[in-house]
Amino acid sequence: MIDVYHLDGAKARGLTLTGTDIPENAIWIDLVNPTKAEQEAVERLCALEVPTREEMREIEVSSRLYSEDGGDFMTASVVYGLDSGRPSFAPVTFILVGPRLVTLRYTEPKSFAIFSAKLCRDPIETHLPKPSAETGEAGMSRAPTARLRPPTADTILIGLLETVIDRVADMMEAIAADLDGIANDIFSASDEKKPIATHEFKELLRRIGAAGDLASRTRESLATLDRMIPFLQLVLDGRKAVKEARARTKAMNRDVHSLNDFVSFLSNKTTFLLDTTVGMISIEQNAIIKIFSVAAVGFMPPTLVASIYGMNFQHMPELNWPLGYPMALGIMVLSAIIPLLFFRYKRWL
Repeated sequence: MIDVYHLDGAKARGLTLTGTDIPENAIWIDLVNPTKAEQEAVERLCALEVPTREEMREIEVSSRLYSEDGGDFMTASVVYGLDSGRPSFAPVTFILVGPRLVTLRYTEPKSFAIFSAKLCRDPIETHLPKPSAETGEAGMSRAPTARLRPPTADTILIGLLETVIDRVADMMEAIAADLDGIANDIFSASDEKKPIATHEFKELLRRIGAAGDLASRTRESLATLDRMIPFLQLVLDGRKAVKEARARTKAMNRDVHSLNDFVSFLSNKTTFLLDTTVGMISIEQNAIIKIFSVAAVGFMPPTLVASIYGMNFQHMPELNWPLGYPMALGIMVLSAIIPLLFFRYKRWL
């Protein structure tokens, strides 16, 4: 499928092509699960070779960030499936070639839908100096005026990347909220003296593992963006982009660095919660084993007494004594109580 966006004054208009006839005035060509014919149509229009799906998965920087045939190719891992509760990442390729932006993807990240809707809805404004009435057209007053300007391939790419980074930040906020909920469940269970080695705690371990896996994959996505943005800055310098575009790119770079710090915090918190949960389960298991050990030691003396008086010898002093049976029971009870009192005195119980 090919989604094409073209200019209509200061706004962009989008349409989904039913064939492969791409209009010449397209400024953004979005390839979604393209067929071979659709790829060839884009290659003929832009005079370049679109990377294959296997090439997009390459992890080498030289395979993800390069310039070829007059186009600048950038591939990054973009989050998708956040709204469905099953977030994941997939590579997306961004190609700047002349006045056009070409995006190639095999998933449907929500960030693309959000940005495309905003692009077609809101005009882009720029603040320019207002001509002064006193000095004429040549003089400029200090008060700026907002004027509409059409979007370009550079500003579309920057806005799209900003939306992608916002979605990553939203996902990290969801991870942080889930980890806070896990921490409350763990420590509230400890306060209420609930059994720890239960199905609920197995579910907590699963949630911690899922959060840790998602945090590690988020780090991978941020790493691709962290490598991509400096390359984009060089590309924008070569394309002589407007000053505003370069400033927004620098702001994105700072955002990615701050998100990297935050994902490191989330990884450390995940490790802490995992260690805490496993440690609490180990403590409870040790307490259970301790109870069984004390019970076994406590029942050893009564067992010894019962074994002695259960011997089948003919000549035993207490065999014909009327008080022999109560005496044996009393000795067994005392031999069980005395070790337990001793354990309590030593604070082993």
